[in-house]
Amino acid sequence: MFDTPTLPLGRAQDAAPPIFAPTPGGKPRLAQFDDQDASALSRAIRRAGQATIECYLGIPTRLANTLHGLGMRSVAEQLLGGLYDCYPFDEPLAMRVGEMRYDNHEKEYPAGTAERGVFLLKTIGRSFPTERLSGAYFHNLEAMLEKRERRAVPGQVVLGLGTGRCGSTSLAAMLASVEDALVTHENPPLLFWEPRQRQVEFHLRRFRLLRQYFPLVADCAHWWLNMLDPFFAAFPTGKAIGLCRDTEATLRSFLKVTAKPRDHNHWVLPHNGLWYSDRWSPTFPQYAPPGDAVDDPAKAKSALIRRYVTEYNERLQTWAARAPGRVLLLRTEELGSPETRRRIADFIGLPPGAREIRLNVGTVADSQSTAFWF
Repeated sequence: MFDTPTLPLGRAQDAAPPIFAPTPGGKPRLAQFDDQDASALSRAIRRAGQATIECYLGIPTRLANTLHGLGMRSVAEQLLGGLYDCYPFDEPLAMRVGEMRYDNHEKEYPAGTAERGVFLLKTIGRSFPTERLSGAYFHNLEAMLEKRERRAVPGQVVLGLGTGRCGSTSLAAMLASVEDALVTHENPPLLFWEPRQRQVEFHLRRFRLLRQYFPLVADCAHWWLNMLDPFFAAFPTGKAIGLCRDTEATLRSFLKVTAKPRDHNHWVLPHNGLWYSDRWSPTFPQYAPPGDAVDDPAKAKSALIRRYVTEYNERLQTWAARAPGRVLLLRTEELGSPETRRRIADFIGLPPGAREIRLNVGTVADSQSTAFWF
């Protein structure tokens, strides 16, 4: 990622054949390719393309490193962060972004404070939970928890999950109304659709630590679906609450929040020529674009989101049927009803408050608030 590779030269077996060959009259003519020539040309083109991409990515990365070395740390951080937004699947780049941000600002936040905790979570949320960043976060968290009394019996751990745009922020606020509970929403680090080991280990370690001090520890996010197996293995008494919202209503909500400021599509690989990606894209599945995507991008995007929502909800229903004592499935449209509150209280063994809560309606502002981080 950070070094531009050089192309190997002087190997006759890899050399591309001449496209034009001379004629006795001095005029070039198109050479005749055999299969071996075509294969060699294909390899040369692939190497040239790879070198071009690596060079394209390497220039701003090296520039950011140079600016950082010259003391222009803020500019370097913005440049590298912007590059990562364009290439959110590049983990080495993500690690560099986090390390640079940490180096630039960590001395601004005293150890053992909530402010330092939020700074570290923002840094990890915008990058990757490297060993250094994770260590700093847990060192700070342990210092904060020293002020609390350790519980004789560890608390309950609950995951809230759904497709996104399904009421998970409201569910988090409802669970947070349980007395002395610690409930977060999309607490960093982001968990990729294909979870990385460091991401998984961070979250499990955090749950293990917090349940020693709180009667209920919960987090709500769409990314928990692919972590249910390791979660239940780590917490045999753990619970999961799944939310299912009407597919078309979920689709309309996703279209609204991904349309501005640029049209994002998290459900295809980046650099597809039609839509933008960002650091949230790896937390969703990526599908092949429909055949009519170029002719009708809006229709294609809707089809991709609809597929995601349908498949996600089907997997939730399978989990609820397979493990009814561990997974509670609720309709988003019924989340605020007294009956749903009773079901949640019976399921987790702790009663939430009685006040109706509806957050993130038509926006992402509530879920992006660091008030739901710890």
